[in-house]
Amino acid sequence: MYYFLMIAFSVICLAVMPFFLVEQKTPSVRSLTLKMICASMFLLTGLAAAKKAGMSPYARFMLLGLLCAWFGDLFLHIQGKAKVPCQVIGVLAFLAAHVMYLLAFGRELRRVSPETKMFTPGAAVFVAAVLVFYTVIVFATKTKLHPALLGLYGYAVFLTFMCFTALRLSALVFPANAFGATLLGTGAILFVLSDGSLGILMFNKKLKTNFPLKIFNIGTYFVGQLMLAATILFIGG
Repeated sequence: MYYFLMIAFSVICLAVMPFFLVEQKTPSVRSLTLKMICASMFLLTGLAAAKKAGMSPYARFMLLGLLCAWFGDLFLHIQGKAKVPCQVIGVLAFLAAHVMYLLAFGRELRRVSPETKMFTPGAAVFVAAVLVFYTVIVFATKTKLHPALLGLYGYAVFLTFMCFTALRLSALVFPANAFGATLLGTGAILFVLSDGSLGILMFNKKLKTNFPLKIFNIGTYFVGQLMLAATILFIGG
């Protein structure tokens, strides 16, 4: 039954997503409702996976991360006079989500390979390389260097480190757990791509209304979250 529920929740998320993409052009109660339906689906996917696999420490941290992301989606979409403070809360909620994901990946990494260290020169090189590449994209797209964008670089450091840890865990459990490793690595990469494109959408006036870029941003985000939620079924002990 839980397999069926995971598939059903994923299908609902993907089916509602196009309607949200159309509605989000003009943020409203309707667009927020559609967005939160999609967000609720990745949270429910994680819960169904945890009910099937068992509430392992990995599952608990991942569910907390998914819940924080749910609140991040909620607060980032609120408009009106409360828009700015709500956006700050939304960013902090997503930062908390990444902390939970990192704790899940790091704990599982040490469980699978106790001698493995989380903080390594390779991690520093990976984070630096991603940030340099992103900076090139920022300049290439003529995105305004708004102080808030520069502040988000701290968030980006944490995000890319989370992704690197997920990729290391994926490599360790592959090929014995090929499907779980693929879900984990791909989901983490999609999350980074989504947040990277969001930065461009937020601070580039010319691209702010670029619909293909919004499709990319929303598509990579929700698909990535569904994949990370599904890892609960395959990873964790």
